[in-house]
Amino acid sequence: MVFKLIVGLGNPGAKYLITRHNIGFLVLDAWASEDGFSFREEKAQFSLAAQLPSGERLVKPSTYMNESGKAVAAWLEWLKLTPADLLVVVDDVALKLGQVRLRPEGSAGGHNGLKSIEQHLGTDKYARLRCGVEAVPAGWSLENWVLSRFQAGEEEAVGEMIQAARLAIECCQSEGISVAMNRFNGYSSPGNQDLKE
Repeated sequence: MVFKLIVGLGNPGAKYLITRHNIGFLVLDAWASEDGFSFREEKAQFSLAAQLPSGERLVKPSTYMNESGKAVAAWLEWLKLTPADLLVVVDDVALKLGQVRLRPEGSAGGHNGLKSIEQHLGTDKYARLRCGVEAVPAGWSLENWVLSRFQAGEEEAVGEMIQAARLAIECCQSEGISVAMNRFNGYSSPGNQDLKE
């Protein structure tokens, strides 16, 4: 099954651009940069969006994180889609930096963006691609950690994770989420040579 709506979660604005919470935006932005397309504002759907030649929509909600569900619900309604057509790219503090993990459904796990989507859709039965941003260090609050910028020494791992996330999405689209889970859920950057092309 092809996911018709791929949503990367994040917060709008320059000050949030390269923060851990914005890894969903970073994945879609890298995709756009590599393939030479751009996002345009879609006010009625509270987001920036692009359409791939194959028809899928890539969406970055322009609401703040805790209102992400507002944009997702608007897109599903407008395109007459169901939660089964949705894949959400999201940060995860339960995963080590560089790890990616696909799930066909599941709980919000304390993530405010996923909570908002679940509230607006009335279900947690939608796919998500979790991207590891490392556990909250001692002395940090969860909010301050996810809103912190990636450090210089983390750039390689972040870049490799972003690339792995795109490959995982493309694998979902061409071979299905079960195959993609088997192939990518064990992936961890940097320098991981186990990823099967």
